[in-house]
Order: sequence, then structure tokens, then C-alpha cells
Amino acid sequence: MIQSFRKVFEEKIFELGYSLSNQQGGFYILFEQNLKYFLDVRLIISEQPNLSIHGSKNGLDIQAIGLFKFNQPLFYQDPDFYIFMFQNRYNQRIEYLIIPNDELKKRLSLRSSDFERQKLFRIMFWLMPDNSIYDTTRISPEGEWYFLSKGVNERMADKGDMDYTTFLNNWGLLNRS
Repeated sequence: MIQSFRKVFEEKIFELGYSLSNQQGGFYILFEQNLKYFLDVRLIISEQPNLSIHGSKNGLDIQAIGLFKFNQPLFYQDPDFYIFMFQNRYNQRIEYLIIPNDELKKRLSLRSSDFERQKLFRIMFWLMPDNSIYDTTRISPEGEWYFLSKGVNERMADKGDMDYTTFLNNWGLLNRS
């Protein structure tokens, strides 16, 4: 299954006009079509979530769950972007989070005071029916209700460090024109 996800990812990269070189551990070097620049990216493919464990405890409607586990790379291996890949079970579409390395590090360090020494990271994202996506790692039922229940206008988590909506399928982030 992971191989087929990698193949889908590689086809997407070619479709976007990049060529690529596959490295070890999910690392890729992407070359812009006119060879104006290259990018180091790290592809992380979701594990299969268990809805009773990883799903909503309050009955929130969740379109997809991305469950990721990865080791922190050595400082000289930092990619330019992390690309998290998971399947939307609702419509069978493949979803991507394209997150700049510095932004991901900033958000992970806000979550953990032990960030610099932490070797293994676990992140869980929930994709909502309105295409908003949130980091729900270690969220409690009370936190789920408070931050993710949609009120009259928006959720409490909107535009905060839990909100990853701007990175959802945003391939334009890779452009350095």
C-alpha cells in the first residue's frame, strides 16, 4: 500500500512539472522543470487510523484522518517541506499537507517543551467536511468540543496553531518564482 501511495505522489509531482530523485527514508529532491531550483521534501504517508480510537469522541463529522509517525531528521537532513499524504475515505481522494519545514518546527515546538530532544513525532490531523484541517494530536473530548465544534461563525481553532487549512493541497507553496 505504501508503494502505491508513493507512486501516486510521484505521478503528482510529474504532473506539477517537476522531476524528482528518490532518496532514502521518504526524502525526495524535486527539480523545477527549467532547472531554476530544486527542493528537498520529505513524504510522510499516513498510517491506517482506527475510527474508534482516532475519531471524534463527541460525534463530530470528520471526512478523513491522517495519522503520522516519523523520526526527526538530523539537522543536516532538514527538508525544505514536509508533505503529509493521506486518503479521504469520504470521496477516496488523496489529500496532501504541504508544510514548510520552519513552520512545522515552530508549531511542533509550541506543542512540546521537549521538542529539541524529541526523536519520534506523532501527529494526527482531522479533515472536516468544510475542508478545514486541524492538528488533533492528544486532543481531549473537552478540547474537541471547545476548539472544533463549529459555532455561529467559526471554530475556536480557526487561524490558530491547530489550523493547517492553508497547507491543504496547496502545491503553490513549492513555487519559488
